[in-house]
Amino acid sequence: MTTNPRQPRLLPVPAVALWSDQQVRALPLWIGPDGIYHEGTENRDADGQLWPQVRGPQTGAPQYAVLNPLKQCQAMEQLLCQVGMGPATRTEHGLLWVLPRPTGSLDDPEYDWDQGVTTTEPPVCLFHARVSAHQCPRLSTRGPVAVYIREAELVAVDGTYYPPPPTQARPIKTVLPIDAPDTRLMVVDHLVRRLRAATPVDITDRTLARGALPCNRRTRKKAR
Repeated sequence: MTTNPRQPRLLPVPAVALWSDQQVRALPLWIGPDGIYHEGTENRDADGQLWPQVRGPQTGAPQYAVLNPLKQCQAMEQLLCQVGMGPATRTEHGLLWVLPRPTGSLDDPEYDWDQGVTTTEPPVCLFHARVSAHQCPRLSTRGPVAVYIREAELVAVDGTYYPPPPTQARPIKTVLPIDAPDTRLMVVDHLVRRLRAATPVDITDRTLARGALPCNRRTRKKAR
């Protein structure tokens, strides 16, 4: 009698991950009185920030280390779980975040929650927190730090800055305050939040996640 080998459990791919068949494209740009723009349909958020276009289907292999800028914007702006794109877990201690553990080196010092920790990582729901910690390369390699956050202010944008004429300088990758005038000369890749007032949580505690439901679960409509 032969038995079939046990199949590995397939985990959900984080919604903010870019797929190998997708491309992030910034179309040819022009500089006008109100900043940079390109012809055709533009991806601008409510604050007028210009975002790149994402072309291609969600097929191929998931690129866990690369964020889809449009999905990242949606999750960060609306405080959605980065895996399921439903509401992130919120308790009396705040919203749930899972971040890579610092190495404690000069280049990667321990988190200073009094000063605030800036991140481009969206929050998570409790159900998907362990999925995020398992599949994100930085989290699985360095280990996760899970915290509930009371203050998560949008403070900056991360992207490519295009110096205006007559400057001949090349575009540069940089982070600018979200209300800085120079953001009109930037194609934004990520929103940045500053996290303060943290309460640690052990997401490896199975009793904690007991009864937790997926943030993106579909609710059944009651029969009339």
